[in-house]
Amino acid sequence: MGEIEFLGDRTAAIAGINIGGTNTTVVGGLEDGTLVSRWSARTPVDDGELLIAQVVDAVRQVAPTARRIGIAVGGPLNVRRGQITEAVHLPGLHGIRLRDRIADATGRAVGLHHDAAACALAEWRWGPNAGADGLAYLTCGTGFGCGLVLGGKVRYALDGRSPEIGHVRFRDEGPAIFGKPGSYEGYASANALGLLLSYRRPKDFPIATPVQVINEVRNNNPDAKWALNANERAVGTACSMLADLLALDCIVLGTLAAYLGDPWVARVRDYFRDETLAVNADACVVRAAMPDVQDLSALAAALDADEQKSWRKR
Repeated sequence: MGEIEFLGDRTAAIAGINIGGTNTTVVGGLEDGTLVSRWSARTPVDDGELLIAQVVDAVRQVAPTARRIGIAVGGPLNVRRGQITEAVHLPGLHGIRLRDRIADATGRAVGLHHDAAACALAEWRWGPNAGADGLAYLTCGTGFGCGLVLGGKVRYALDGRSPEIGHVRFRDEGPAIFGKPGSYEGYASANALGLLLSYRRPKDFPIATPVQVINEVRNNNPDAKWALNANERAVGTACSMLADLLALDCIVLGTLAAYLGDPWVARVRDYFRDETLAVNADACVVRAAMPDVQDLSALAAALDADEQKSWRKR
């Protein structure tokens, strides 16, 4: 069981639960995005009942007076039903209507969003481009997910499906994910760095990791440099597609931007500008995410809890 960290002497008004395939975090905060308390522990991925019990107990300790709770969790999921539908990374939650379970256990209003959408919502509420009419968040992490806030609303289908970009084909060849080679997930995610090096040099690097790729880049390995460059180009091209298609004001880059820093973001921007109509490139900011966006994403979801009350038990 994780320990609680208090970040100040203020009382949490809202609570957030961020469920990942490795760790789960529960935070308490204020409606302006200020974090006041935090709890984190390993996620019991195979035991959904234990996970629910742990986060409910953590909420009671981290934010005992919070009236609203937010949940950010990876999908695929049905947001309208608050249900995890095909959670490969969270098998213990498969089929569980998580929003209803947390609401019933705590007696509080609960908002739930896909993790990429929740990050986009946090950036839209509290980030440098707060209030942007069109904002996208690209996870650039274990997978390559996309969250969209358009006109102040998170974009979902009427039946609760989330936008997906990872399965879209980027090249005719490349690592095979989603049953086809060359998808954006196989080029633009953080995991893609290792996959690309293994694809390029399978005998020398049969199971390469992202860390191994970066170390090889520092050693001037040309194949590792190719993998990193292919990743940067893919992310920049994905940004271009979204900016031109949706006339976005801001695209926010997740995990890789945090780990690889400004040089990686700058090269992604260069590819973005090469591929995008000038009018859209000039109008769209492409930048790294806020440092605390993962914690803030669940708080952002909490602010939608009252609106989602009508979605419960459907």
